[in-house]
Amino acid sequence: MTMTRSTQYFYSRGFTLLEVLMVVLIVGIISGVAMLSLNPGGAERHLQDESDRLVALITQAADEAVMQNQEYGLKITDKGYYFLCLDEVRQRWKPCPESGIFRERELAEGLDIHVLRGGKITLPLLANAKSDAEGDARLSKSREDEGPRISPDIFLLSSGEASPSSLEIQVTDKPELKSEIDIDAIGRVSRTGDSANADERKDDRHGN
Repeated sequence: MTMTRSTQYFYSRGFTLLEVLMVVLIVGIISGVAMLSLNPGGAERHLQDESDRLVALITQAADEAVMQNQEYGLKITDKGYYFLCLDEVRQRWKPCPESGIFRERELAEGLDIHVLRGGKITLPLLANAKSDAEGDARLSKSREDEGPRISPDIFLLSSGEASPSSLEIQVTDKPELKSEIDIDAIGRVSRTGDSANADERKDDRHGN
């Protein structure tokens, strides 16, 4: 069987440098995607990302509470957290809209969240609520119809006040890896941790 000149050229020309580089690039991208799906940054990266997000959300909720004259609260769950908004008509806390930025969120797998220190605030809105008998009866009936009451672990009020509190996000398998988030009485948020040296830095700060 005799091959034509074009057929001989096709079988003998081999791969160009550009083709080899393209194959290497594609293999590298596929390997990178596979590694990210198996371990996207590790527990330390998850801890930092989740802490950054929670700090940003609490800060934004504290700002919006003042700007929108809306009372906010933060509720901690076994798997994560969600924000509460105060219904002024029914005088009840309810979850903020699911489609909004303050919707319920779950922590990345392998992380836990705890309330280290919480505080309660007497809401002026609740203290000054309508007190006539008919109004109280309607309010009581509406509360019964809506089921059990939800109370925030942390309050962020329209007056600029907040309940002084501390939260901790921790790596489940490595308790020494943790991040502590502190909220002061005027809604300022700070963070320490993300490493095993967090406790040492905190002890040094208290010692000074």
